[in-house]
Amino acid sequence: MEASPDAKSVHSLLADLVLGGPAETVIDLGAGSGDTLAEIRARAPVGRLAAVDVDENALAKVVVRIPGTHGVQHDVAAPLPFGDETFDVVVSHNMLECVREPAALLAEIGRILRPGGRAILGHTDFETVLVTIEDRDLARRVLRTYAELPVRYRHMATCDPWMGRRLAGLVRNSRLSLESVRAFVTVHTNLPDAAEVRLEEVAAAARQAAARGLGYVTPEEVEHWRDQLRAADETGHFLFSETAFVVTATRLTEV
Repeated sequence: MEASPDAKSVHSLLADLVLGGPAETVIDLGAGSGDTLAEIRARAPVGRLAAVDVDENALAKVVVRIPGTHGVQHDVAAPLPFGDETFDVVVSHNMLECVREPAALLAEIGRILRPGGRAILGHTDFETVLVTIEDRDLARRVLRTYAELPVRYRHMATCDPWMGRRLAGLVRNSRLSLESVRAFVTVHTNLPDAAEVRLEEVAAAARQAAARGLGYVTPEEVEHWRDQLRAADETGHFLFSETAFVVTATRLTEV
């Protein structure tokens, strides 16, 4: 296992791993805003890039952002609309927790990979998110509410805050061959950067849950938490971190 690699972001690390072997045909499952594919395209003229996402609007933006990318709107909970042994690399980040049967999706990944093809799978472990503020109990309750996500995002069938730490085991119990596990730790010591990366999302999710009487905080406590973040930033005591795990696996000759 490798920890805290030198890549600038988890998407940069994913691109490093994708381009570390044959990558003429690459597909990103749950491409989102296309950050991983953009990193790949910026570094190498990959023969064919494909992006799959259930969100039609997000997918349209990816196709514009990365010219030549083949966009496919599809719910990955269903069988993937590709033939057997189609791709050299399947890459995905923060997507497996959204499906009820990750084992079935891993089987589909194995099916569409060519023999010897690689799966590069990353996932944040959402119970590793931490911040430094004065009120420890409040910090724990806000972050627990976010991790459990009582009000799920659109297109999420389920939620598993432990998917990061479960990822290697799921791959090991699939018909893919686990090759490596890396931990990527994102750290910020100022609030604006952390807010952009994660904390605005945390606040919005906690606020939504609190408004419905869900989670472990009230709406007032969410705002108090935000005040404490600002205070920690102003006094130089602020720190944010979260850990993502990145697994590489290979499709065996016979799946």
